[in-house]
Amino acid sequence: MERDIALEVGKLVTSRRLAPGQRLPSERALAAELGVSRPALREGMRRLVDLGVIEARRGEGTFVSVLDFEHLNEVRLSLEPLAARLAAQRRDADVLAALEAEVGRLEALLPDVEAFAEADQAIHELVARASGNAVLQRMLGELEVLLRLSRGRTSGSETLRADTLRELTELAARIREGDEAGAERAMRAHLAAVAVSVLQEPLGHDHVAVVRGHRGAP
Repeated sequence: MERDIALEVGKLVTSRRLAPGQRLPSERALAAELGVSRPALREGMRRLVDLGVIEARRGEGTFVSVLDFEHLNEVRLSLEPLAARLAAQRRDADVLAALEAEVGRLEALLPDVEAFAEADQAIHELVARASGNAVLQRMLGELEVLLRLSRGRTSGSETLRADTLRELTELAARIREGDEAGAERAMRAHLAAVAVSVLQEPLGHDHVAVVRGHRGAP
């Protein structure tokens, strides 16, 4: 439940295109909007605390802040190419079928920003599953909130979505063929393109929006 609420808060930030310094709804309003109790909301927000992106503005409320994207990308570049290499090496038939089905949906989803971003997220999760490494999958899972926030910044451009379609199609092909080095290269190329697109974002430049608050009621 904690993780689900944290993800919903992240979606709220990206869907409203909240800029750093903007205030989120009150705890009462946010809990009502998400359909959860206030204690459950606080538990979910602890996921964001654990990620190191939440701090208190005592007596003021919960505000949008920034996260250095370069730091996030450094972690992704360490973990996701390894996941792609292992996925190509192990090639679990069921996960591979799911991966290819999700990639196959991407072209039809190009006009739908939100659906495309969700499919993009699902593909990265499937690559992590296909790696067969539970520790690696868990580590990437802990970054899910931040990755969704990042995709909220990059999925708005039709050109970037088309580039992502091409890059993820190549990645899936390399995994299907068991090309370990090729899968790793394809993932690195995709992450490099993502990094460039985020760094070119006019709002926040090398940062993505995250939520700041505290463990108690805002």
